[in-house]
Amino acid sequence: MRKLALALVVAAVAVAPAGAAAARPVSGAPLLAIDRAAGFRNYLPTRMLPGFTYASWSKHRAVLSIAFRNKAGRTVVWTVAPMTGSCDSGRQKSFQLAGNKVWWAQDASTQRAWRCVFGQDGKPLRLTASSTTPPTQLADVGLGTVAASGKRY
Repeated sequence: MRKLALALVVAAVAVAPAGAAAARPVSGAPLLAIDRAAGFRNYLPTRMLPGFTYASWSKHRAVLSIAFRNKAGRTVVWTVAPMTGSCDSGRQKSFQLAGNKVWWAQDASTQRAWRCVFGQDGKPLRLTASSTTPPTQLADVGLGTVAASGKRY
């Protein structure tokens, strides 16, 4: 019995790191390329909506964008951009998710959730998760969860 318990503990410890790496929304070569290109702005989501997988990334000037797609063709775009003005400007709702204040808004074609952080260089950044999927098909709190999960890699 003691050997069985020990074997289960060893198996759980051995599987956990592999499972944790697989849960990362961006990993491998794209993660390394983003890290090199983004510098002090390499904030990425640590959680993604179920069914959405990494599709592509780009960096134009100071804005980093990463696209995630699902099988139905829906897209969630993660953006890290320099912040101007107040972090809550333009908000229509706010949430407290995973210990982070997250704001949400929508216009005619896009909904977005965001939060603000400071880059390693001390400059304020806006981390945004956005989608053209309407809130009736993609919950506002879903995008908020992605925005709240942003972390520097």
